[in-house]
Amino acid sequence: MKQELDIEALKSDKEFLENLKKLEEEAKNTDSLAKVYQLLDAKLALREDEEEINKLFNRIVQEAFERVSKEISEGGKLDLSKPDDWAAARGIYEHAIERFSSNDKKAAEELFLALHYLVEHPEVKDAMMLHAAAIGKGYSFDDFFNKLTKIDDADFSDPMAVFVTDFVQPVDILLEMMKDEVAKLQARLDKLEAAQKEAQSN
Repeated sequence: MKQELDIEALKSDKEFLENLKKLEEEAKNTDSLAKVYQLLDAKLALREDEEEINKLFNRIVQEAFERVSKEISEGGKLDLSKPDDWAAARGIYEHAIERFSSNDKKAAEELFLALHYLVEHPEVKDAMMLHAAAIGKGYSFDDFFNKLTKIDDADFSDPMAVFVTDFVQPVDILLEMMKDEVAKLQARLDKLEAAQKEAQSN
């Protein structure tokens, strides 16, 4: 009940609404994905129009894909300490989770693998490989989250908490248990890196 009252209070808070309007203008006229995510999070907190929320999320995903495609083609990486790189990674991750929950395992696995390849943050990087390997191992969306993850332990004040990195066992042990799947995924990444090096040398 308290949460409902807080939301209603925000909706009538003049300063909050002025800041929200300013954020809407900034998001409309910016290339900053982090700003767009700020707006999306505010709209979600207020439980605003679903169509508008979906529109914002679709924009984030589209721009995140553009950024990620550019990084892959240029051999770059995503530095999660940079707000826009973090926002791009978050957009791809949330889209991958959406695909996984819709049982589009092939698309989800590709996206998690792309994040593993691009993200420089070691904990998130390893977690993305585990997501992809679990799909290869045959885990369903529900089994993955119910049997492997410890979401309740996540600290949501930490920006990295948008990526699931807490598991029932240490990540290296889980990856060792799925070593066949990890080897297959790594072989695909090795081919990608080889193709990139060849393209850059030509």
